[in-house]
Amino acid sequence: MKDALRAYPMVLLLLPVVAAILLCYHYRWPVNLLRESECPTLDSLHCYAFVTEGAPRHTLRCERYDVQLIARWDTTKREWQNAGGKVLLYYGRENDSCPMNPLKAGDTLIARTRIHRGDSIGDFDYGTYLRRQGIIGTAYVSKYSVVRIQSSDTESKPSLQKRMYDRLAAAGLEGNELATVGALTLGYKEDLDPELKHQFQASGAAHVLAVSGLHTGIIYGFLLWLLTLGGRFKPRYENRFGRCVISLVIIGFMWFYAWLTGMTPSVVRAVLMVSLVEVGRMFYRRALSMNTIAAAAVLILLARPLDIWSVSFQLSFAATASIVVFARAMEGVLHSKEWNIHWKGRALSWIIGTIVISIAAQIGTLPITMYTFGQMSPYFLLANLIVLPVASFLVPCGLISIVLGGSGAGIVFSKLTWALSWVMNHSVGWIESLPGSTIPAHVNGAMIALYYVLLLLFYVIILKKSK
Repeated sequence: MKDALRAYPMVLLLLPVVAAILLCYHYRWPVNLLRESECPTLDSLHCYAFVTEGAPRHTLRCERYDVQLIARWDTTKREWQNAGGKVLLYYGRENDSCPMNPLKAGDTLIARTRIHRGDSIGDFDYGTYLRRQGIIGTAYVSKYSVVRIQSSDTESKPSLQKRMYDRLAAAGLEGNELATVGALTLGYKEDLDPELKHQFQASGAAHVLAVSGLHTGIIYGFLLWLLTLGGRFKPRYENRFGRCVISLVIIGFMWFYAWLTGMTPSVVRAVLMVSLVEVGRMFYRRALSMNTIAAAAVLILLARPLDIWSVSFQLSFAATASIVVFARAMEGVLHSKEWNIHWKGRALSWIIGTIVISIAAQIGTLPITMYTFGQMSPYFLLANLIVLPVASFLVPCGLISIVLGGSGAGIVFSKLTWALSWVMNHSVGWIESLPGSTIPAHVNGAMIALYYVLLLLFYVIILKKSK
């Protein structure tokens, strides 16, 4: 126990934090800590006042807004009662038979509608899922349910994310290629075609569309390459000042990138982990370890306890931990005396390394993927071998295209970015068309727990044999 405490202090700290969150959530105490909102008038017809936040998201028949509930009309007292909570508002799209003016950020909408708690979809409890995100429910507003719209005095400006996306369009990108580059570089997925999304999911490459550890890792490597002049300049081991300057520049830029992409939870997790790695490098600590991963998880769960149920949280930490644990073990096995596999050449080394990392990540995330999506892709290795090298060049080229905009150099980079995006889109489309690209697979919570217990025992056996 003492040896484990010395070797993995943050991992041991993570366990009671997770246990405390689960107990608090089970006994509904304290509700404010978990940010789980309840509204006593859910699922009944009332007149509500909402304030819109941010730009709409386009759906098939309407626009979806994130709105803040501010008041409810009390018919018995004939006065407005204060109310609070975040609501997903579906606002009927403008058409000839039902014209509706679009809303902008800061507008106050008064409408007579129902806030639905959220019904179960098969085995999926949608209402619980919403409340774990701090959302009390969903509401639909048509032309006939709107009482009044009060426009905001301040002129609504597009978000920084949207303005950067427009710079990509100004550089010459368009269509599905523009949507793919926007998703990969900025996390802007509003214009992604549903069919294209399905192709990425079916091919096992859906993780590329969500800005997370992969994208921050690519940018992190690109920054290291730039700051060290392609590896030619590296501060000596004794030169702590040089190491600290490079680390601080990297940390500052990575948090700027997180802000640029909207500070989404997946990006914050990845950037926080990179920051901890760089702080460790300042003090000559191991770059990435289970302690680093556990420290990032502890900090995030203390700030946002309900992220423990977030699929992106589970997948990102499961993938990273599995890569740290099993990728190194697999490489050690390949180089062992029994296997005695040695490869020469950068291309072959990269291919073997990609296969090892993909398998290691799949080991950690497979049960979560099957539980959440009810399917798995047998072609995930093929997809990663194609998509990962393309993404490694596409993300830096996309960011350079954003910086240069519609200038001559920006258009040149946009052509290269378009070509890379075209290759990626058509590759996942081809993989999706292969027979058996998706296999239905369903597991329950008990099976997931058993899987990870067996995985832990397997790792312990490997550790004992390696000693």
